Amino acid sequence: MRLKEEFRKYVPDQDKRCAAIIHSASAAAATAAAATVIPGSDSVAIAPIQVAMITALADEFEVHWSDAAVRSTLYATLGTMVGRGGANLVLRWVPVYGNLIRAGVAASVTQGLGWAVVKKLRRDGALM
Repeated sequence: MRLKEEFRKYVPDQDKRCAAIIHSASAAAATAAAATVIPGSDSVAIAPIQVAMITALADEFEVHWSDAAVRSTLYATLGTMVGRGGANLVLRWVPVYGNLIRAGVAASVTQGLGWAVVKKLRRDGALM
């Protein structure tokens, strides 16, 4: 049996499956943000996590990606990188607390992005 079918078998509620996907991606993003040591590299580590989360959510709603949806998702992720870049450079030099703050910001941004995607998929049935 495929993993997706097993997931649906043991977690029958779609809201709980979406929450599991989003929370897992948020934890991974927080870990990536806290673990990176090169300034600006956490954005590079977080982007694939967020794209994988959006892909899993689209798969949960059985929405197939188009080229335009992939491009717009990548542009949004790049915009997130640029927006957090300045704060990351400042926080990089604050020992311990800087890592914790960056991890919190990464988790929060990933949570917000995930729930925004769920809302969009429920309302429109598409990512575009």
